[in-house]
Amino acid sequence: MKSCFRFSALLFSFTALPAFLLSCSNADQDAAPADETPTLRYTANSLYESTIWTEEIETDRLSTPVSSVFGISSKLNLSPLIVLAGTQPDSSRIFPTLSAFGSLDTTLISKSLRETLTSFSDCIAKNKDADSFFSKDSLYSLALFCSDFKRIFGDCFELDKIEENVKKEDSQTSEIKTATESKDSADAENPSSKNESEESENPSSENESEESEKPVPEKSYFSSFVFGQPFLDGIYYEVPVKFFSDKASLTLSVFCFENAGAWKIDQVQIDDWEIF
Repeated sequence: MKSCFRFSALLFSFTALPAFLLSCSNADQDAAPADETPTLRYTANSLYESTIWTEEIETDRLSTPVSSVFGISSKLNLSPLIVLAGTQPDSSRIFPTLSAFGSLDTTLISKSLRETLTSFSDCIAKNKDADSFFSKDSLYSLALFCSDFKRIFGDCFELDKIEENVKKEDSQTSEIKTATESKDSADAENPSSKNESEESENPSSENESEESEKPVPEKSYFSSFVFGQPFLDGIYYEVPVKFFSDKASLTLSVFCFENAGAWKIDQVQIDDWEIF
């Protein structure tokens, strides 16, 4: 009987021991101090709740599309640069620009310089002599420009054909002039023959003479040109000039200086060109 009781007590002890150990472990966990390190979400919420916010003003300001601004034409597409320009004083002016050319601000070009540049550019555009615009010591620059121009635009503007026509016209003019001089000298030696020659002249020769005196039609290279913002370097003005036509475009740098109240060109160089 005693042995049965001892066996039962021993069995109960082994059965209750794991439960006791488990209850002690849970008690230790409950007694462990909680981790008080704040999380990022907790910190953000705390800051938001502790911040004193002002009342929202003009709630529709950022949501309403702005299509016009006072002082700026409604025809312009609004951009930050245009709005910034609209805040400038009325005295400031904005000039257009050309891509790969620069500003078209020509306020530094005087009236006399503009007239000289216009006449020179017109000669270049219409294939006219421009020697008179250069100083005597700078004619080599014009010769170099003409050489480069022929090399670049020879095929575009058929410059070889133009030179052939000019040579033919010069030859015909020279022949007519020589024939006229010979006739005048013969008439001077024999006045009687002069009257006979005048009577024998036919209308066809007069027509040929009139045709030979007709001006040669101009061969224009470019139809228009514009001036850019000049650069000042001592006494020299470097003025960019751009020419346009349906076949090509040309950009020049023209270096000018004033001498005794007159503007002269010291140098001209080709900066850029495009053949269409």
